[in-house]
Amino acid sequence: MHTDQTQARPTWGPRVRAVASVLLLFHVMALVVAPAAVRPSSLLCQRTWELFRPYLEAAYLNHGYQFFAPEPGPSHLVRYVVELPDGSRREGVFPNLEENWPRLLYHRHFMLSERLGSAPPDAQVPWIEQYKRSYAEHLLATYHGTRVTLYLRRHLLPFPEQVLQGMKLDDPQLYEEYLLGVYPGEEL
Repeated sequence: MHTDQTQARPTWGPRVRAVASVLLLFHVMALVVAPAAVRPSSLLCQRTWELFRPYLEAAYLNHGYQFFAPEPGPSHLVRYVVELPDGSRREGVFPNLEENWPRLLYHRHFMLSERLGSAPPDAQVPWIEQYKRSYAEHLLATYHGTRVTLYLRRHLLPFPEQVLQGMKLDDPQLYEEYLLGVYPGEEL
């Protein structure tokens, strides 16, 4: 039996190769920009990250690089106060190791709180506002509340000198708290 080696194999045409190359280049640039934009970084890197942010977040490629950076920043918690119809209040914090178990569930809640900590507390960023409203809606539905108040609690890292002097990692001096908003149940 004779096989013809000159038989045409399917290949990508020049246009398809060009499009694939541009998409691959965009992807590789996004992978470089994500860790390069970790603060402290140049303003150019941070602005470039804004261009790639929708893609990085949609593809879940915008990992918590700052958490593992040479100079990691503070961690963030969300403290909430839910007012109930009977006048009582339900207070809590997430993430919470006692409530968010197994560890993967804790980590998911940690990522939710870090999302709010990714912008300055007083920033009026539309996507941050959407997250805050979403968290408020969830808390109101979970606890059947009439109103919820959200706070961002920033846990700062101590300086090495402070640790050498005996400061504990949970020292109250290492916490800052900011009001994120008050959300009445009927408006959400």
